[in-house]
Amino acid sequence: MEYKSIKDYKIAKLGIGTVQFGIDYGINNKTGKVSYTEILKIFEIAIKKGINFIDTSRLYGSSERNIGRALKELNAFNNFVICTKLDISANYYEKSDKQVIEEVKKALHTSLYSLGLDIIPIYLLHLPEHRKFRNGIIWDYLKEQVSKGTIGHLGVSIARGPDEAIECFEDKAVEAIQIPFNIFDSRWKKAGIFKKAIQHNVSIFTRSSFLQGLLVMPVSKIPKNLFKAVKYRKTLNRIADETGMDLKELALKYVLSNRNITSTVI
Repeated sequence: MEYKSIKDYKIAKLGIGTVQFGIDYGINNKTGKVSYTEILKIFEIAIKKGINFIDTSRLYGSSERNIGRALKELNAFNNFVICTKLDISANYYEKSDKQVIEEVKKALHTSLYSLGLDIIPIYLLHLPEHRKFRNGIIWDYLKEQVSKGTIGHLGVSIARGPDEAIECFEDKAVEAIQIPFNIFDSRWKKAGIFKKAIQHNVSIFTRSSFLQGLLVMPVSKIPKNLFKAVKYRKTLNRIADETGMDLKELALKYVLSNRNITSTVI
């Protein structure tokens, strides 16, 4: 397994995405949430293969609780580096500064408790706009937690596109970003995001390698509202046939061929 470092953490090139550990997710998901028994098996295999990165969030239902429970049962806290994300109420902007900070504090400490951790290695904003909200009151609180040792490294999960990432690079407190990156999405390369991240010493984590399953599901099963993707999928199928790869291998190899990515969660 190949590894990269973000300061004091050595992180495997492949990571475990855990949305389905807590909620039904993905347009190609036919089985719903992953069972607790399967979560244990996934972690056991990951340990054997040297996969040590787990990506989760307070937004993923029971995911954090299931991760914490499984790692405790396997006595495997030292085998993984965990990244989770801030979750506060949708109407946070209607609340007072004190109420907002209390929500952020509660979210952070609930994540620590659920995951069974004393420190969260990587903590991301789930919404980039939280970084500048009211002159940065949320972001300033989280930076204080870094200085206190409750958070290892701060970052931002990018929602809309490269412009959000470029803006984050100007903030020295941002040590990591997470972006959706796959064989159908050339925005990040065109905007020079990977080179800019290196210049600003920011680690890049990627998600959506299979685009919620769109890149690997049968063409005949693609939902009608995504009909525009059909012609591109047919081209992808042809490339896979010509190279002798299956679609999963082709889609994943495209992402993993980018040497600037710290870890790709699947």
